[in-house]
Amino acid sequence: MTRITRRNFLRGVGACIALPALESLTPLLAAGAKKKKSPARLVCVYTPHGVRNSEWYPKGTGADYTLSPTLQSLEPVRKEVSILTGLCHPRMSSNVGHAAAGRWLTGVREGDRILVDFASPNQSLSMDQVVAAHLGNQTRWPSLQLSTEAGAGIPGRSNTLSFNARGLPLPATSNPRALFHRLFVPDTPEDLAAEKARYQRQRSLLDNVLSESKALNRQLSQEDRARLDQYLDSVRDVERQLDRNQQWLDQPKPEMDASQLQFEYKNRSEFLKVMYDLTLLALRTDATRVVTFMSGVEVDLYKWQEVGVNDTYHGIQHHGGNKGSLEKLAKVDKRGADLLADFIKGLHGINEEGGSMLDRTLVLYGSGMNNGTGLDDGGGNHSTRKLPILLAGGRGLGIKQGQHLVYENDATPLCNLHLTLLQAMGVEQDRFVDGVGRLKGLT
Repeated sequence: MTRITRRNFLRGVGACIALPALESLTPLLAAGAKKKKSPARLVCVYTPHGVRNSEWYPKGTGADYTLSPTLQSLEPVRKEVSILTGLCHPRMSSNVGHAAAGRWLTGVREGDRILVDFASPNQSLSMDQVVAAHLGNQTRWPSLQLSTEAGAGIPGRSNTLSFNARGLPLPATSNPRALFHRLFVPDTPEDLAAEKARYQRQRSLLDNVLSESKALNRQLSQEDRARLDQYLDSVRDVERQLDRNQQWLDQPKPEMDASQLQFEYKNRSEFLKVMYDLTLLALRTDATRVVTFMSGVEVDLYKWQEVGVNDTYHGIQHHGGNKGSLEKLAKVDKRGADLLADFIKGLHGINEEGGSMLDRTLVLYGSGMNNGTGLDDGGGNHSTRKLPILLAGGRGLGIKQGQHLVYENDATPLCNLHLTLLQAMGVEQDRFVDGVGRLKGLT
């Protein structure tokens, strides 16, 4: 019989949490936080299916633009936000169907895709994982992958935005309670002892694998040796992760008073708020500095009844130019933007080193799919051109904000933005996939 530990119980609980307003969390955070230099942070939030273009894109350019109806809730922080219009993955086919999410942070061409892995072993490392590798062991969790759907998804329909150097998806979590436990609930002495024993068993197994492979290598052809080397690279990655986990095992987790938290949600809007709140807590306590969050997956069948939409999210995306469906899509877009705005305002309201937490946090929001035709509403396409992209924060990292920048002729790679963000996060490299220069106007 399996012993029922606190950890096992919490893992099995199906209930979820809804945190109180962000302002009320500030005393909790202040109590457990140690004063130190504010780190750079990155949050990437994906919205599926594209947006209703006519309600998303602003009027005018530069600093004097007019916020669109969808983005009105950003008005209080408009000086901290920029709308980036016209970016795309030029090397990618103009229509990648529902595989857009897996390419949003990787820039992988369709022809490079391996169905089993969603992405090619070459040029498939997602931008967030470059940052996570750069930060190394500075936080307990190199990165967090959050989503409305748990796991990695299926080929061509990813549940995660994050991919490692071999193109393998990093599974996402969709359980707020499990996420809270992972971040803040202390392990019991019994749990710690069990974890240490498990790490020791895994270490012994890896040592045996590496030892056996040396003998096997001498018997293989050159082609098979290459395959074995790839496998051993994976083994060494696991070995490094074990070392990392052991390093943090005896370090206490940030203190959080769970009595002030309510673990419930009734709809997608409340779920997204919970996950945004937990993201803020994770960043504020320096549990991690890199977060990716899918606020919906491609072919999302959720019905946004809380905003008066009784059709599936995916269904209204295929609007065919129908006015009623477009109005429903705009309602969903606005709710997503409103929740994002609350998150950005929360970051902006926390003071750090004479500025705000937002000053040293980059928040990327957008989609890998253009739902319309060009900047018009169109008929509900799956285009990879003129993607809806928004960037908030990062003034303290050298980012210029408060503007609407337009990039013409489908010639500016989204990966130029990714490269700009990498450099702002302190990564010293001059290329990311087809991004070979900083995005003009941002720095």
